[in-house]
Amino acid sequence: MNKNLWIEESDRYTERAKELLNEKFFGNKDQIDASNRLFKVLSNYVPEPMNILDIGCAYGGLINELKNVYKKAFFLGIDPGKKSIQIANNNIQSKRVSFVEGFSDNLPIEDGKFDIVIMSMVMQWIPRSDLIKTISEVDRALKTGGVIYLEDYLSNQPVTSISSHNREISIYKENYSAYFSTYPWFKEVYREVSQIEDGPDHQRNISVLRKYDLQEVYTLKKGASELHTNLYSDDKYQLFKNLFYK
Repeated sequence: MNKNLWIEESDRYTERAKELLNEKFFGNKDQIDASNRLFKVLSNYVPEPMNILDIGCAYGGLINELKNVYKKAFFLGIDPGKKSIQIANNNIQSKRVSFVEGFSDNLPIEDGKFDIVIMSMVMQWIPRSDLIKTISEVDRALKTGGVIYLEDYLSNQPVTSISSHNREISIYKENYSAYFSTYPWFKEVYREVSQIEDGPDHQRNISVLRKYDLQEVYTLKKGASELHTNLYSDDKYQLFKNLFYK
């Protein structure tokens, strides 16, 4: 998916939501439930976050609710949709909230700023060519000790399908928590699977991944010598030792 298509599809999502929700564009039950669920899950891990990032924030419905739950936190919402970000900025007036246009693979933010990074139903939309870059950017944005709140589909195997809204867009379902926990400084500390009755391709999953300090996950040991003495005669070993280990 090229960037322009991503921008267009994000704005189409906001337009569909506006038509569906009508007068309850903000403050609807789904947004309130999502906010309460996130707060309940994260209260044991980051009880008083100062900076929260919502990647794929759309028109800001979730942040609009979360700002009333985390009353001291600052929020940044990032989304590729130009109209979506404009709607968010026009409707959510708070000194603690900002919305900017951007992409998950190139976040316009400083390193290590956020206590919480939210990715709710986002990973499935990311083009595969941008997936590794996205994971790297989330790692860069998150503080050591911070957490990722990851919500997406959880199929039993990698599954792809064509979006019902746009035939040019592919959707990818898989265990995205495993992508992060491949790196030893990320560990899944919470998992909640729902919609199991809908079948293996429609299960939903909430994962919380904590970012640990490298000293906590790597064992410090004396390194092996770079020079293998058994490959050289005594004379050659002494020559190399004098050259490289003065």
